[in-house]
Amino acid sequence: MKKTSLLLFIFLFYICLYGQTVSYKTTWIGNSFGGGEKWVQDFLEGMFVSPDGTVYTASVWDEAGREFGFYKNGDVVGYCKETHGWGTLGGYAITANSKYIFIAHLQGNEGGHLQGKEYPPKGMIWAGISRYNKDGTLAPFPNGGGRFGAMLILHTLPEPARAEDLENAQVHGLAADEKRLYVSDQFANTIKVYDVEKMELLRQWKVEGPRQLALDKQGTIWLIQKVGKIYRITRFTTDGKQLPQLISFPPAVLPTALCIDNAKGRLLVTDNGESQQILIYGDLEKQPKLIGKFGEKGGIYGGKNPGVVGPLRFAGLKGVGVDDRGNIYIGCSLPSCGTVIRAFSSQGKLLWELLGLEFVHTADADPATDAQDLYTPTKHYKMDWNKTKPGSEWRWFALTINPFRYPHDPRLDNLEAPLIRYIKGRKYLIVRGMYEHALLIYRFDGEIAVPSVIFSREHWKSELWKNVPQPGKGRWIWRDKNGDGEFQADEFYDADGVEEPEFWAWWVDEEGGVWYGLQDGKIYYFPLLGIDQYGNPIYSREKALEFQMPPPLNHLLRIEYHPQNDVMFLSGYTEENPKRGGEWGIVGTEILRFDDWMKGNRQARWRAKLIYEPEETFIKAFCTAGDYLFAVECRSAKVHIYSLKTGEKIGEMSPGPEVASESGWVDFPDAIRAYKRKDGEYLVSVEEDWKNKVIVYRWRPARNE
Repeated sequence: MKKTSLLLFIFLFYICLYGQTVSYKTTWIGNSFGGGEKWVQDFLEGMFVSPDGTVYTASVWDEAGREFGFYKNGDVVGYCKETHGWGTLGGYAITANSKYIFIAHLQGNEGGHLQGKEYPPKGMIWAGISRYNKDGTLAPFPNGGGRFGAMLILHTLPEPARAEDLENAQVHGLAADEKRLYVSDQFANTIKVYDVEKMELLRQWKVEGPRQLALDKQGTIWLIQKVGKIYRITRFTTDGKQLPQLISFPPAVLPTALCIDNAKGRLLVTDNGESQQILIYGDLEKQPKLIGKFGEKGGIYGGKNPGVVGPLRFAGLKGVGVDDRGNIYIGCSLPSCGTVIRAFSSQGKLLWELLGLEFVHTADADPATDAQDLYTPTKHYKMDWNKTKPGSEWRWFALTINPFRYPHDPRLDNLEAPLIRYIKGRKYLIVRGMYEHALLIYRFDGEIAVPSVIFSREHWKSELWKNVPQPGKGRWIWRDKNGDGEFQADEFYDADGVEEPEFWAWWVDEEGGVWYGLQDGKIYYFPLLGIDQYGNPIYSREKALEFQMPPPLNHLLRIEYHPQNDVMFLSGYTEENPKRGGEWGIVGTEILRFDDWMKGNRQARWRAKLIYEPEETFIKAFCTAGDYLFAVECRSAKVHIYSLKTGEKIGEMSPGPEVASESGWVDFPDAIRAYKRKDGEYLVSVEEDWKNKVIVYRWRPARNE
């Protein structure tokens, strides 16, 4: 065989075996870094800044294991190793001296599956402090506990069942000098002092509600206390004597962090209440006085343009620090999810910013701007598609959620899947969740998305909604009849007590029609009945239509309907290609196209058989745009491309070197969105929860594709 023939044979064999390739580029939105060794973590719950300007951060969870990350000069410089998996969770506090890093965190045993002295007993959890070297490696000590002999176990507790119990079990305040570690143990209402080398208890004293703490150059402790529902700051000597300095806060102030600016003799306190500012106190040796504030009043929620991003418009304040040059560092954990770290000069000029904004989300394009605007469930991005450097195309423009004005917005429980729809000329954000328990429609008030309509298949048990007067049982529809974005009892309707079974098919079409389908094959369609005076779409179960799943489907999992050409796409299992594994919420084994659906046609134009290896390789989500259908695998984020005309597969796209050729699992049923721009380029957005971003494939089909 000739060499050229052999090469052609190998190429064709590769194509048949692994699928066709297409020419595309990978980019991303929502994180300052593309992946590999560099990414900004999912959340930020605590922060410490060293004199040289290194920012140490703490969080309960980061999908890729950076619960405790280190940043400097706008770059990633490290993280604490072994804080993820094997029952280990992150925490709310971190501090350091010149030799060690100390983190507060939890160690569980994953339901009793982990045995040995390295883990707590079944049903229990350890709350404690672990010691690390400055390079992020563990620093064990004599009699140290946990998996690596580097954990100081403070308490053995019943494993918390609720998030607030998990928070209450943890240490929220740490501080250290060269000899002593100071621990704010709120579970025991005690301040504890340890030797940093031996990690032995030196002394302790009782304090009500101890939270975050900081050391000043005089060697005294400034402590945030929560007494009942009121916060205050008190000052102590390091042997427990209370000093006369006291700051009492009104109920509207929510202090979440503090630090000492030793050069200027100031105390800085984050107010995560409605002001969203840094409170600055002077006269620390007398009676501290409020002498200034840093940041715009109301933060990102205030001013003339609520939601619009600005350097001094903070949201979710959780950390503050000052280095030995007087630079100020601010850490925020955004509502729902997202990490923001900003560094400012002593004069208040922004020096650098790091962002990690999109954990378990995807993005949808605004068709009115030809994808110059992208939306995730809580963020709005401005895009410049003329830029060619991967990751440079996006600019975070706005936060679309306001927890102060709309405190029961379900997005505060982190819903994942967005759609942008124009209904009767108005722009709406549609959101669905990982378990498809509801479909939510939001209208826009400027940049803020306001709860407008909700379809729910069940009574909500969310802690966020414990005081919302929803129906006590079964499915319901809610509409914001008085326009306040809140939830009153008379706004819930069509509540017939029916508990819908689990299903995975929700859709809102381009004319505002709402669709959902049960796995047994019943398909419901709620036509748009109008728009009320507040801009809320109107629906009624009485006016809903019911259809039956057509053969050869025998198990329905997805719906996508387009009224402009009366085309329906359905997916699920068939007798020829049945379910053979234990997967949940996947697309199934086939996607079928039906033309003239509303005219009654039930003969599929084509059937596309999907890749399916039980428990290993399967399709988690699909969508259509332009001339193609895009279907994404769960475990690899590989996108399979099909022709809408024929159902024939024409190629594949996988995460490219621009994102270190990696991705986390695709976790939710609507994790892919696609848009065809006017110039013919396709943008395909896919969830990437591993490194806290959204992957965007940029693909311009060749003529023969």
